[in-house]
Amino acid sequence: MNALLLERIGVLLGSLSHELRLLDPLGHSLIPSDATEYYLPERMVPGQVVTFRGSHYLRLAGEDGHILLSGAAPQAEDMLRLAESAINSLIELQPPQDTQQAAYLRLLTEQPDELEQAGLIREYRIPATLPRCVMLLRPQAVRQPAYDFLHDLVPLGEQDVLLPLDRGCAILIQAMDEEQGPGEAEEFARALEETVREESGQGLHCGIGDVVMHATALQQSYRQAQRMLEIGPAFMPSGSVYAWQPMLLARFLAEVPPERAKHYHDLLFNQQNASLFTDEILETAAMFLEKNLNLSDTARQLYIHRNTLVYRLDKIQRRCGLDLRRFEDAFLFKLLLDLQKTLHITEKRPENGR
Repeated sequence: MNALLLERIGVLLGSLSHELRLLDPLGHSLIPSDATEYYLPERMVPGQVVTFRGSHYLRLAGEDGHILLSGAAPQAEDMLRLAESAINSLIELQPPQDTQQAAYLRLLTEQPDELEQAGLIREYRIPATLPRCVMLLRPQAVRQPAYDFLHDLVPLGEQDVLLPLDRGCAILIQAMDEEQGPGEAEEFARALEETVREESGQGLHCGIGDVVMHATALQQSYRQAQRMLEIGPAFMPSGSVYAWQPMLLARFLAEVPPERAKHYHDLLFNQQNASLFTDEILETAAMFLEKNLNLSDTARQLYIHRNTLVYRLDKIQRRCGLDLRRFEDAFLFKLLLDLQKTLHITEKRPENGR
């Protein structure tokens, strides 16, 4: 739904004597827009009212899959039906979205065949052979839709395009110079993150796909950016910019089946070694790996004496046979440790609105 349609639906719902909410397909409240999130029933057929945990839900017909929500009340179902009918009328009255923005979204998120792709590129004058990469931008803890929030913050070049995806995410298609490498997109994302933090005090997560050379390959870059937002926070919990190429190892580990990942993780991180791998030891090992096995840099970062660091590394070697000062052992340690993260890639949804 575009912003104008949402505004009209907001006026409609505000005129009713019974309070209703409009939710997006993930359960985020769009109207009113107050960052509330709801746990949805598992199966909702469009046009049917479902009662779940004392509330009433009605999924609207159409591809968007938006949902009307009512609290418990004697006339709740009738009000949901009335609102559904009025919203459908508003949707029918809105002009068709035959814009370049809509064409880009079709190329990225749908499955048009080659003939349709060529038609979209030609009809909406989308540059066909321009080098571009797709970024997914997810602001943190903002009340308004991501696209509206970022619209005035993202510096756009002449060939760049900013698109709305859903309430929590916006898409940036960034044109690249032939001399620019994948690292340029990461630098741009980190600069944008800093701008967002300075202007609003909020964080920004960014998934970055590969640079592609043709408009028909933009969906590939988009899917890669999606994947980065899925696995990036698990493998880089202190990070916020997740690019496709640098995260090759994370992508590999994320494809390991959970039962297999748990099996190999437990070979080292098990009950027998539980007393060894305290938070202090794990923090020390992680920092040592982050500092590229440099003793001095690690000790300085942890504010400990070099001898204390050596003692902790010796302790790991004595107990489990891995000397983290050797590249092979350090790599094996990191591999087994990171396998645990494959079990936490899918975020748990809250059971109630928050």
